This record gives sequence, structure tokens and C-alpha cells, in this order.
Amino acid sequence: ALAILSSLPTVVITSAPTFAQVRAILWRYIRRMHAAADLPGRVNQTEWLIDEELVAFGRKPSDYAESAFQGIHAPYVLVILDEACGVKPHLWVAADSLTTNDGCRLFAIGNPDNSASEFKKVCTPGSGWHVIKISAFDSPNFTDEDVPDELRRVLVGPTYVEEVRADYGEDSPIYQSKVLGTRPRDAADTVVRYSD
Repeated sequence: ALAILSSLPTVVITSAPTFAQVRAILWRYIRRMHAAADLPGRVNQTEWLIDEELVAFGRKPSDYAESAFQGIHAPYVLVILDEACGVKPHLWVAADSLTTNDGCRLFAIGNPDNSASEFKKVCTPGSGWHVIKISAFDSPNFTDEDVPDELRRVLVGPTYVEEVRADYGEDSPIYQSKVLGTRPRDAADTVVRYSD
């Protein structure tokens, strides 16, 4: 997706539950990838400009200002919601309103830990969304896939998986969401479990 920006009339909008997540996490990685791949333009803390045209940006509108996510039109719009489980429902609606033509896409990333979230709804079979489940066991630290050591050090590893298993158990919603990458049937903080 990053290389497409230099050749097509494309706009990429990223968001997350907090502005700190947008700037310090998501856009930190975008800046690194931009530099490593020697891509065109310049990237600052939350914007990518090519020939002084804004082609990508990170924004976290106020929880009460969904209109701050409107009015962006291009033949190709990509909206990325990072840590999507924490994105408020009205911002999902606003993000969806940016992807109204056939060349647009909405990409949501996260763990479906909150059973009342919009992200959980889109991760539900029959939602119409293309869902890709990635378990900790799919990580190169478990599959022995050949990846650079720098990448291997930041991916989930056996120590974390074992700690979550020992602390919460394999049947817990936390293990199911954080380790298996599945939508838990029960929430971690309920008094009466749905499954009961």
C-alpha cells in the first residue's frame, strides 16, 4: 500500500483509540518503513507528503466530533483503524463514510477483546468482512519462519504465551483474544458468563 501512494490518486487515513497511539505507535512504524524503503516524499509525525501533497495522515478525532473524519474524497481511499477494538462506534460510521466508492477500503487491526465493540461485530462470521485471524502460534517465533532478528525480537514469543496461559488459563477470554486471536465468547470482566 505504501508504494501505491506515489503513483495513484490515493489518500490514506489512519486512526486509533487515542492520538498517542496514532503518533507514537502507528506513525512511528510508518516513518521507519518510509525511510527503510526509500519511498518518495517526506513523513513527519502524522503526515506523509509527496510533492507537498498530503497523501496519508493520522488522526484521532474527538469522541464527539465524527464530522472531523468526513469530506475526504479520492478514487482510492484506504482507512486504517489500529487497535480497532477501542475505536468508538460513531468513528466506525465516520470511517465507513470515507470508503463509499469501489476503489476504497477500510482495514481494521486489533484483538477482539471487547464483546460490545464494533470490531467484535465485524470479526463475527457472516458480517460481510474478510477476517484474517492471526494467532500467536502463527508468529515466526513459533513457526521458525526466517525473519530478521530485529523483527523477531518485537513479535509475540513463547514467554508471553506461557505467562498468559499460567495467569489466566487457556479457556479465559484473555488467552483466547491475546494469544489465539479469536473472538472470546465471554468477556473478561463479566459477573455472569454468557456461556453459563
